[in-house]
Amino acid sequence: MLLHLSFVVVHLCYLLVNIHGQFNPLPLNQRGRQTPAVVMPRSFTPRAVQEAFGRAGTTISERRSMITARRRPQDPMRNIPSARHQRFLASRPRSRRLETVQERFEEATRILLTEFNLTPEQILFGLSQTNLSTMLEGNEVQTCQNQFSFTCNPTDRYRTFDGTCNNLNHPSWGMASSCFERLVEPDYADGTAEKRAAVSGNPLPSPRRISLEIHSHMDNPTDYVTHMFMAFGQFLDHDISLSPLSRVNNELIECCPTNPDDPPQCDPILLEADDPFFSAFGIDCLSNVRTTMCSTCSLGPRQQTNQLSSYIDASHIYALSRNESMALRNNDGTGTLRSVSLPEAGGELPPGSAIPNEDQCSFQDPNFDCFETGDQRANQHPALTSLHVLFLREHNRIARGLREVNPRWDDERLYQETRRIIGALMQMITYNEFLPLVIGPERMEWFDLSIRRNGFTQYDETVPATLVNEFSTAAYRFGHSLINSFFPEITSGSNSGGRLRDMFQFPFGIYRGQVDGLMTGLTQSPAQKYDRYMVRDVTNHLYQPRGNESGLDLASLNINRGRDHGIPGYTTLVEFCGGPQINTWGQVDRLFQRGLRQLFQGIYEDVRDIDLFSGGLAERPNQGAVVGPTFTCIIGIQFYHLKYGDRFFFEHGGQVGSFTSAQLREIKKMTLGKLICQNSGIDEIQPNVMLYPSSRNAVRRCDELPEMDFNAWRQS
Repeated sequence: MLLHLSFVVVHLCYLLVNIHGQFNPLPLNQRGRQTPAVVMPRSFTPRAVQEAFGRAGTTISERRSMITARRRPQDPMRNIPSARHQRFLASRPRSRRLETVQERFEEATRILLTEFNLTPEQILFGLSQTNLSTMLEGNEVQTCQNQFSFTCNPTDRYRTFDGTCNNLNHPSWGMASSCFERLVEPDYADGTAEKRAAVSGNPLPSPRRISLEIHSHMDNPTDYVTHMFMAFGQFLDHDISLSPLSRVNNELIECCPTNPDDPPQCDPILLEADDPFFSAFGIDCLSNVRTTMCSTCSLGPRQQTNQLSSYIDASHIYALSRNESMALRNNDGTGTLRSVSLPEAGGELPPGSAIPNEDQCSFQDPNFDCFETGDQRANQHPALTSLHVLFLREHNRIARGLREVNPRWDDERLYQETRRIIGALMQMITYNEFLPLVIGPERMEWFDLSIRRNGFTQYDETVPATLVNEFSTAAYRFGHSLINSFFPEITSGSNSGGRLRDMFQFPFGIYRGQVDGLMTGLTQSPAQKYDRYMVRDVTNHLYQPRGNESGLDLASLNINRGRDHGIPGYTTLVEFCGGPQINTWGQVDRLFQRGLRQLFQGIYEDVRDIDLFSGGLAERPNQGAVVGPTFTCIIGIQFYHLKYGDRFFFEHGGQVGSFTSAQLREIKKMTLGKLICQNSGIDEIQPNVMLYPSSRNAVRRCDELPEMDFNAWRQS
């Protein structure tokens, strides 16, 4: 679905280029989107739609039988990068069930497209608006829509785990395993699901070629933000976004080498025979699978699933269902999370993996299991795992503090109140420390995103907090350009560390106390600059098993995923954000960093073909911000929705789950630096750990930083 303009930020920067090449804002309501009227063929009748659905059912049954007979399932125990990738992005039962429901709608769309030779406009604005309830004799539409019907209790003061019932009028908004929204219409080659093609109709340049020529390696550290800025950005991403990969019979899929009988979910990235890296290992194909489609319950173009609750609710710590969350709890009256206590590790660690034989991780060390948290990606690399460790410790620290001031509270009350505070801390750190660096203080004010010194903000029930496809699939991946190859561990006795390529799914150093050294390393080392470059650890060695020599290519995966999701080209989003309508190569000189236009021009046939991810990374950053104007626009829109469309956002007043003024003051004292201090052996740190120490951000003793007072939660 498109994000209707009435739902988008009233203060949104619609952007126009001035003579200095910067974007100036205009109010969104000065530019409306009208759905064009389309004329459908005369023979497009209810009977034709009914017949298409009947044929779709037959086609799907035959295809499933063929795939089952000829399938090439990937051995989940094979220690290969593509198996890890599919495991990280594994689809949950609800996502798979909803994809199965939608499959018939998409196949019927494809049949009608072929039979009536429909244009993309007829598919988007004709088919998708068709009232199927009056056309189909069966109950396909009602069965599909029932998947998004919920009964809500408006007096509940705590969030649901899966995000349902946050918006009482639209209970499915922002829920786990629902559809992304779109800022602009999707761009599929056939108008339905086939990946985007060039304006000329030719294939777009291969993702790997773009990776090699645009996103090549250069060590270009910033003097502005620390590596913690990148690490927290990933930690936040794992709270709000996961596009699951499709499966066949709930099995991992092998798509390389390519085979004519491969299932339609296969979407491998093909490499040239002379690839400067992979050819040395005889690799000419990177196995890749398309993203799970979601249920729109309608005809028309494909939309994808966000498997997580889109709210900033710490679901990556607590999981997405009550049953899963219960398995992560001690359930002993203390409200605490399960942990393994090891003094040599610095305190509590998350419990070991529930499925060590299948987690693509634990088998690498016979003495230790990888860790179990609310998110399946928590063990990707030790820096990410360390943040999970710190937030687990913070949960347990807060639960114990609340128990001291409220000894009569039972386990459930202690757990839920602590979960509520941890969610608020995630939001406080995001909007007070992280986001102002991403889009800059000026745009923070423009989008009305800054944390207030006093008073409450107001929830807007007309704003959906659903995640935007252009944000998740392109704009928020800006952080991939900030990744360093080397993650230092800095302790009082020595400096050490390791290369990222040797750390994937290998968090076992945390058992020997790695957290403190990694946290100090992240807060004292620079991120890479925001630019087109990406380090080889993620473009040649992504998810590489230890001892191996090659992995996947993150830049190629990002570009390919954008095309899979029907994300339009970069210039379309520039125009959406109020920039110029770009038709000639010379026009991007005012947006791109110096010298990049010629590089892009040598790869793409037409300026309108540029992929959003690559074009966004090529822009000059806004003053006082990390990212450029187009990504600022998309990210600003998204975080407006995540704030004002969240009934439980920690600053909102007048809601059943609102904090008191005293509690709000205590939460606003907290920083990520203080959280690190309270849950590690570190005794001094700069207040904003995402910025380098300076006269305004001087390193201080941990006990000098403000601390929450749990007495604000005391009940008589």
